[in-house]
Amino acid sequence: MKFFKTISIAIALFFIIVLEGCQSKHVQHLASDVCLLSPGVTKQEVLTYLGVPNERRLNEQGNEIWLYFQVHKSFLRKTPFIGDKLGDENYDMVTVTFFNEAVSTCIYRAYTEEQMKEMGIMTPDEK
Repeated sequence: MKFFKTISIAIALFFIIVLEGCQSKHVQHLASDVCLLSPGVTKQEVLTYLGVPNERRLNEQGNEIWLYFQVHKSFLRKTPFIGDKLGDENYDMVTVTFFNEAVSTCIYRAYTEEQMKEMGIMTPDEK
């Protein structure tokens, strides 16, 4: 009887851990949200549409650049405990450049994990 109780507890803990790894978070839809941005949109409007950027930088001209990332993990990558060694991650990235407090350019592009590392961009999981 004690054996079955121990096994039941172990199975329950296993499912709790698996379900924890499968829980979903609020996800931005950068591919579609970027359509809301056009030259002349203010920083406040960008914050309203896309939220706080993942990273802020200055370009050579001193203009502010905001970077937004969205991570797409493969099914294997989402596996609890061992997922970081399996599968792959791809990233959607939106680069918003400002001039005089308004959007001057907005670029959407998809990257692989290797491309993000080559560019020296820390992904949300690495921070």
